[in-house]
Amino acid sequence: MDRMLLGSILQRNARDPGLKCKTALIFGNRSLTYGELNAQSNRIANGLLSLGVRKGDRIGVLSRNSDVYVAVYFALAKAGAIMVPVNFWYRSREIRYTLQQSGARGLIYQSRFGDVVGGIGVLTGLEWTLTIGNNCGNRLEDLAARSTSDEPAVELDENDPHIILYTSGTTGFPKGAVFSHKSHYLQALSLALSTGGHSADVGLVVYPLFHTGGPDCLVLPHFLTGAALVILDGADPGDILSAVAQHRATNIFCVPTVWRWILARQRLRNHDVSSVQRCLGSSDTFPAALLEDILATFESDVYVTYGLTEAGCILTVCRLASGDLGKLGSVGRPMASVELDVVNSSGNPVAPGEVGEVVAKTASAMYEYWNMPEKTGEALKKGWLHTGDLGRLDDDGYLYLSGRAKDVIISGGENIYPLEIERLLKENPKIRDAAVVGIPDREWGESVLAAVVASDGADLTPCEVADYVRARLAGFKKPKWVEIIPELPVTTATGKVRKAALRERFRAKYGTA
Repeated sequence: MDRMLLGSILQRNARDPGLKCKTALIFGNRSLTYGELNAQSNRIANGLLSLGVRKGDRIGVLSRNSDVYVAVYFALAKAGAIMVPVNFWYRSREIRYTLQQSGARGLIYQSRFGDVVGGIGVLTGLEWTLTIGNNCGNRLEDLAARSTSDEPAVELDENDPHIILYTSGTTGFPKGAVFSHKSHYLQALSLALSTGGHSADVGLVVYPLFHTGGPDCLVLPHFLTGAALVILDGADPGDILSAVAQHRATNIFCVPTVWRWILARQRLRNHDVSSVQRCLGSSDTFPAALLEDILATFESDVYVTYGLTEAGCILTVCRLASGDLGKLGSVGRPMASVELDVVNSSGNPVAPGEVGEVVAKTASAMYEYWNMPEKTGEALKKGWLHTGDLGRLDDDGYLYLSGRAKDVIISGGENIYPLEIERLLKENPKIRDAAVVGIPDREWGESVLAAVVASDGADLTPCEVADYVRARLAGFKKPKWVEIIPELPVTTATGKVRKAALRERFRAKYGTA
C-alpha cells in the first residue's frame, strides 16, 4: 500500500481507469470527476507554493461548504501545509484567536465573510489572504488558473501534521488538536470498513466541512472507496431529501437534531428515499424513539457512532436494523483501529457494567494540542486518550454512555463550553456574576441557559443579556433562556457555583426532553 498521505487518495483515483472519469463530487449544478478534482487541487497547491507557502505553514480556511472547499482541503495536504479550518459561525474575536493561536501565515476565505475578517484587525504573522468567489482582490481562482496541474513536488511523510482542529475545553480556551495524514487516513479506512462502504455509494455531506464530521466521517471514507459525494451547504431537511431523490444517495450522516427535521419533513412530503442504505449519526446519544422512527421511515441500516475531535473522529459503531434492536441504547463496539476501555479515577479498568471514564488507544488520535503541552499531557496519558466522557461496557464490549464528565453543552451537534460565555458575560459592567448550564431541549438535545446576577443598581433585562452574547460569539452559543437572579448557588466550603442545583432549578421550567 502507498504511504498513507491524504493527497495520494485523489492521485490514485485520478490514475485509476475505472475512477478517473467517475463523478467524485457534486455541488449545486457543478460536478467534478476524480481526474478533475485532483487536477484542481494540484493547481491550488502549486499556486500556494508559488506564493511561498512552505511545508508546515499553518493556513486558515474560512468558508461555507462547497466543491472549492474540498479542493482546498486536498491542496493544502498536497502542499504539506497545515490546514486550520475556521468555524464559519465565529465572530471576529473568535477568528482572531484561532489564527493567532495557530500562528497562521495565510488565510483563504470566502468573500461573503469579508466584513468579519476585516474586523479581526492586524495579526502578527499573517502575511497574506486569498478570497474565494468575488471579482476583485487576490482571488484563489486566479491563482489556480495560472498554475500547473502537475503533482506538487513536495516531500511528505505520512506522520507529517496536516490539520489543526479547534475544540474548546472546560478552560474556555479553544485547543487545537493536531492530526497527521496517517491518523485521518486510518480513521477513514476504519469507518468505511465498519459501515460497509463501497464504490457504488453516494454520500450526502450535511456536516459543515470545518467540522471533523465533514472530512473525516464523509469525504475521506467515501473517496478511499471511490464513491461519490453530494455537498450541501446547510441542513435544510427539504434540500436533504430532494438531494437524496435526485442523486440516489445511499448514505446520510447527520446529528440527531437534523434527523428529527428530516423525519418531520418526510412525513409531510414523502420524498423518494428508496436509494438510502445507511442512516448514520453521531454527536450525542440517540433516543430510542428517534432510532425506531428512522428505522421505520427508511428501509436501511442505522449506524450509531460515538467519538470526539481528539480521537480523529469516530471510536465506536453500533449497527441497528429493523427487527434487530438488541443493542438499542448502545453506541457500539470499537472500530478495528481502536482499543477502548473504561477506567476509574485512578486510571484502572473497571468491571463490565460499572461506570467510569471512557479512554481509547488509537493511531487515529491527535498527537498533541498545538502549543499546549500541559493540556496535551492531561488528555494523553501513557498512550491513552482520556475523553472526559462517562460510560460503561457490557459483557460483549458494547459501550453505553452515562454522561459527560466535562461541563460541555451539546446543542444541535455543536459543543458549547460554558466558561467562554461566562467570561464574556462578566466583561459586561451590568453583570456581577454569571453561570451557564445546559437544559434538555427536545429539538436541539440541549440549549443554553444563563443565570446572571446584575451589578448593584444596574437595569438589566434577559433580552439584553442574550443580545450581548449574540453580538460577540457564534449564534449557537447565545443563551436560549436567561434568568436574572439575586445570587448564584455556591458550595459552602469552596464557594464554587453549584451548577447541578441550577440545572435542577430550571429544568422543570424550561426542559423539554
